[in-house]
Amino acid sequence: MTTTQEMVTVQVGPISTSVQKAGSGDPLVYLHGAFGYKGWPSFLDTLAEQYTVYAPLHPGFLDAEGINEIDDLLGLVLYHQDLLDALGLDKPNIVGQYSGAMVAAEMSAICTHTTGKLVLAAPAGLWLDDNPGVDYNTTPHIESRSILFAEPDSEIARSVLPDTDSDEELGLQIIERVQSLSAVGKFLWPIPEKGLRRRAGRIRNETLIVVGDNDKIVPSAHGDLLASEIANSSVHVMKDAGHLFILEQPEEFARVVSDFLG
Repeated sequence: MTTTQEMVTVQVGPISTSVQKAGSGDPLVYLHGAFGYKGWPSFLDTLAEQYTVYAPLHPGFLDAEGINEIDDLLGLVLYHQDLLDALGLDKPNIVGQYSGAMVAAEMSAICTHTTGKLVLAAPAGLWLDDNPGVDYNTTPHIESRSILFAEPDSEIARSVLPDTDSDEELGLQIIERVQSLSAVGKFLWPIPEKGLRRRAGRIRNETLIVVGDNDKIVPSAHGDLLASEIANSSVHVMKDAGHLFILEQPEEFARVVSDFLG
């Protein structure tokens, strides 16, 4: 079932933020990551059958402005806390992917009473010396699909990163890639470890960490590491899944999230 989304705009300090909204029920916030963020991912249709889903566009992505108003990771977390207030949400469940998952975890670590349950999909913010994951910033654009998807020639992979017929189309893809990586790289570069592991023990919310068994950017071992720091947490491994398993396996991911949220 495809839902109809409403676009709302909220003012968060000096930043005007676009938020897609759909569904009914208790509030659920989806914080997207650095990849596959365009549009309304289909797994949200399933969640919107049970929840009122809010999907804000991170500053610096597409036509969203305001990234220059946020100086550091703490500023990013406080911006998202203020976003919840601007939307009038009280302890919403939060689903985050990659950088969005890192933000959700940091929000809960700093102000655990303002968030509900957490679903952290392929969370950024950790580092393992023997298994750091691929640095997407340094990989050639031509390798993007093979890094982001378990099946790079699948229909969904080609829809997210289509083959280009002209230099102009390729140039637009590269510009969009640079723009999105710049928006999150401000908080993740040069290595994504910014202290989340030390702060994760402050998270009191029930937390589900979802990882892909074939994720080249956030290896599944990162999920186990984060879970070891969060008392009330569990890990679910998506099978035959790359970094963007939320798009590769939307029905399965939605089922996992729904089962966890109850």
